[in-house]
Amino acid sequence: MLLTNRLVNRRSRAGRDTRAAIFRAAALEFSSRGYDGAATERIAARARVNKAMLYYHFGSKRALYLAIVHEMIETLAGRLRAIAESTEPAATKLDTWIAVIVEEGSARPWFPPIMLRELASGARHFDASVFQAMNGVVDFVRRIIEQGREEGTFRDVDPLLAHLTIMPPILLFLVRQRVVASTRAPKGVLVPLPVNQFVHHMQAAVRGMLRKDP
Repeated sequence: MLLTNRLVNRRSRAGRDTRAAIFRAAALEFSSRGYDGAATERIAARARVNKAMLYYHFGSKRALYLAIVHEMIETLAGRLRAIAESTEPAATKLDTWIAVIVEEGSARPWFPPIMLRELASGARHFDASVFQAMNGVVDFVRRIIEQGREEGTFRDVDPLLAHLTIMPPILLFLVRQRVVASTRAPKGVLVPLPVNQFVHHMQAAVRGMLRKDP
């Protein structure tokens, strides 16, 4: 019985490792080539599995793509929920939220180019579940802004517009970081920026946008 359990655990761990390898290989492929240009053959080769294994774990190319998008959005939503439900002042919550987006986006360098490319093409490959997840993020932002209004520190601002003011510069910064890290441009043309400097800049900019006039 003990031997059987060990074999089951080993196979389960191997399955998780294979799924993770496929996930990462696909994330890199989609980020560099877009959905239409990505090939399951290259994904499977990068992950060192056959295509049958790819379809076994994810079902289809689109399901794999949506799994990558969902993983980031759901991670952000989970962390934002914890921020929104904390006892911190609203201004502190927004500072934390900005730092979290940068942190999670930096940990997933494939996400900003995927998101920017998808939005630029009209979000053709998203489904209703992705939009629902994105709306969930905006709803938590709304709760924080409403708290700030009740505290008397935030002016009356549309939560969606506030969210749309926060996200694009963060995505562009993270894409730029990726470009700077990989470019062969002459020294000094693309100067790297410290992440903490950008975070502090964004926090100050958003506080200024939301601050209620005395």
